[in-house]
Amino acid sequence: MNGIKKNADILADIRIPFSAVPNPYKDPPPCKLNLLELAKYADSAGKDISELTPEEIAMFRI
Repeated sequence: MNGIKKNADILADIRIPFSAVPNPYKDPPPCKLNLLELAKYADSAGKDISELTPEEIAMFRI
């Protein structure tokens, strides 16, 4: 490894299993990205989130 994270690696940091149903009475799991703004940016750029570059994703780190 050369120490550079790929898009899939960055997005893997924020993924949770689809089978996991969030409990509305507990705090949400920690997230390292502002997902709402990331999704808005991807829509405005006309891209899917998985098509964004690591530099574009890094702009939305919390």
